[in-house]
Order: sequence, then structure tokens, then C-alpha cells
Amino acid sequence: MNHPSTAIVVLNYNGIDVTKKFFSHLYEHTENFHVIIIDNGSDDGSVEYLSDLSSNKDNITLVCNDSNLGVIGGRNQGFNIYQSLADRPSYLSYLDNDQFVQSGWLQHHHDVLEQSNADVVGVEAWLMSNSFLPMRQCKRPTEPWTYVGCGGMLMKGEIPMKIGMFDEQFNPCYFEDPDLCFRVLDAGYKLCWNYKARLIHIPHQTLGKNPKRMELFKRSHEKFRNKWRGKKVRPMRQHSVDALK
Repeated sequence: MNHPSTAIVVLNYNGIDVTKKFFSHLYEHTENFHVIIIDNGSDDGSVEYLSDLSSNKDNITLVCNDSNLGVIGGRNQGFNIYQSLADRPSYLSYLDNDQFVQSGWLQHHHDVLEQSNADVVGVEAWLMSNSFLPMRQCKRPTEPWTYVGCGGMLMKGEIPMKIGMFDEQFNPCYFEDPDLCFRVLDAGYKLCWNYKARLIHIPHQTLGKNPKRMELFKRSHEKFRNKWRGKKVRPMRQHSVDALK
């Protein structure tokens, strides 16, 4: 292990079984990290489990909210805690609690950043239409892509210090990912996609169960269109990860 110290922000909301598996993988396969856990008002035993976990680890900051701040609100809360850490790591990552990391995942992420000469790396790339709708998740490295998702993202800590974290107008969820990526690019930073990322994603363990998810999606899409009206969507291509095992 030779990668820099990294802060990892993780959200949980009534996902105790998934979250237990998440932390089992995280602590087995991760080194040189500090984890910031935000519990968004769970009532399924998660608070008791996370409190016990944090009392037995020396690299956890745990916050248990009385209510659900939403995905974006919770992630921003995690970033605020990151800023306040006395020994703040130089890199910041966001993991979803349904992303189960594998051996060497964080070192690999840092290697991709270095090889790509990039500032932000994501594990899921999406192609967006000119009307700002996600068209498809990209699977092949030769495909063009527009932005990377925030779940599994690793970035230099200086970036959100300069451009801010997630735009709260999209809370509780949706379109915070392309919005952040667009701001990253506009600020002169570089994105890359680690399509060989060493993690297994079992998506929509929380958000996918929300009966209002399509309503939330449409609302955030309209706000995103209004914010970025007139911007040209420019797909990117990348081949630099091919040399990494």
C-alpha cells in the first residue's frame, strides 16, 4: 500500500443488512483511510450497529441524524465533517453502502488517477443526451461518456474546497452527479473513468425502493435543465486504464 490517506463518506438509511456486508468488505480490503458514516434517521437497528462498530474502530466518525437529510444533504454533511477533521486526508471518496469493495480497490483508484493525470475518478460512466437525460450506463471502454456517478468517486480534497460539493437544489437525489462533473470540468479539472474498478455494486437498495423516485427524477431533471441551459454536452473517450491490471 502506498496510496495517500483517504476519507470515505458513507450514507445509511434503514439498510442494516446491506451496511453490515459493506463494512465487512471495507475493513477487509481497505488501508490508510478514515470513514465518515452518516445515518439518515434509521429505525431498523442501524444506529446501534454503527455505534458499536465506531466504538471498536479508531478511524470512524459517526453522525446519527434524527431525520433523513436525503442523499445530497447527507453527502454534504459528510463533506462538512471531512473539512473539520484535525488530520484531514488529502483525498475524498464517496461510497454507496451497496458498493462492496474488493482487494486493492483504493490503490487501484489512486493508480488510475495518477496514470490518467486526472483529478476525479468514478466507477460508473454515463452518456447524456443533448436534452440532459442519461441515455445509458457505459459498459465498454471504447464508448463515449459524459459524466461519472458519485457513488464510488475518488477526488482530490482540494476540489470541493474550491467549487463546493453537491448542489442542494437537487436534494434529496438525482442529477447531483452530472452537475458536480460539469462544475469540475468548468473549473479546469479532469475526470476519468475506472471501468476496471474493483468493487461489486448491488444498486438501488434504498433509493430504488422509493415509490416517488420517478417524481423526484423529473423534478431534478427540470432543475438541472434550467441550471445548465445552453451548455453543450461533450462526450469524452478514455483508454488510459487499459495498462492497469
